[in-house]
Amino acid sequence: MNRTSLNALVDLLALLSFIPSLVSGTVLWILPEGGYRGGLNPAALQPFLGLTRSAWKDLHFWSSALLAAGILVHLLLHLRYFTRIPQYFLGSEKGKE
Repeated sequence: MNRTSLNALVDLLALLSFIPSLVSGTVLWILPEGGYRGGLNPAALQPFLGLTRSAWKDLHFWSSALLAAGILVHLLLHLRYFTRIPQYFLGSEKGKE
């Protein structure tokens, strides 16, 4: 697999892990929290789209972890680019070519 194909695959996997992270984060933001506050909140025990709040938390954690790994691999694939950025700002001869 060439570098361009690998980069495209990593970017696609990062995008595909971003979507469930975004959706689950939004759902967790909207769903009521459970716990003891003068009594158990019964709304927190009801599933939303077939998943409990605990399942939404798990989905959010793992999709976010996969997204973070994808971003890390993406940055490592572009490491040469990042190491050359100072040349352009410092005005070295290589940056002016």
